[in-house]
Parts: sequence; C-alpha cells; structure tokens
Amino acid sequence: MKAEIRIVSLAFAWILGLGANLALALPVANPQGDYPGPARARGNRQVNWVVVDSDSQGLNCRMAQRFRSISVDALDAPDELFERNKHNVSQWPVVTTFRRGKRLQAVTGNFANQIMIADSQGKPWLPISTDKGNYFVRANSRFIKPIRENSTTLKPLE
Repeated sequence: MKAEIRIVSLAFAWILGLGANLALALPVANPQGDYPGPARARGNRQVNWVVVDSDSQGLNCRMAQRFRSISVDALDAPDELFERNKHNVSQWPVVTTFRRGKRLQAVTGNFANQIMIADSQGKPWLPISTDKGNYFVRANSRFIKPIRENSTTLKPLE
C-alpha cells in the first residue's frame, strides 16, 4: 500500500512539475531596456508580445522597401538583412503603428529560434508578423514586453 501511495505521489508530482514547465521563462531586458537576442539554441524563442509604448502616436513598425516582399523566416530571406550592425532600422519607413495594449506575434525561424537583427548602433529589432507581412519593432522594454506563453501551444497565458 505504501509503495502504491509513493508511486501515485511521484506521478502527481511529475504532472505538477510538467505543468509548471509549460510556461517558459520570459525574456529579461538588459540595463538599457533592450531584449537581447537569445543564445542560438533550438526552441529558444518568445512569440507573444504586447505594446507598452506610451507614445500617443503608437509604436512604429518599420521595414525597408527592398525587404518588404520577403518573409523574414523564409529560407530565401537575404543574408544582407541579418548582417549585424549594418542597417539603420530607425530610419526605415514606418509601415504601420500599434497602440498600447496591442498584442504582437514575433516571427521565429527554423527550429523555433528567435529572430532579431541588430541595427547600426547594435540595438535589437524584433520581426513581427502582420496581415500585410513581416516588419520590425524595437526590442526594448519601453516599447514592448513579453507575454507569458504555453511552451507547447505558444498561446498566451495572460
């Protein structure tokens, strides 16, 4: 009887532990507020974000004209787009804006890796998916914050 109780207790503890692991750790901003890209590890990504920018005009979403027709996560996306410290993204045209509270979905690459680019000043930009294509927003805690998500379904938990 004691062995059965122990097995049931262990199974229950394992189930509780598994449930706790369904939510991944949220990205943490560095002292400058930037969300640095994660180490390149399979499945290391954050898909769900929310706009926290207090600007009444909204958060700018940018993309250079020459990259607008590509999917950021596509195998044929140009290597030039991902060259570190090359682009002056803050000068790219604003394609759209998002109001505070708007939920965004980040674009992830093969093996669910987080995609980010670093601009000419080394600042990170996160590609997001919209109904009009993939565009970039500044990956900084003044503008966006991660939403806790289920690691299996990627559905927001809040």
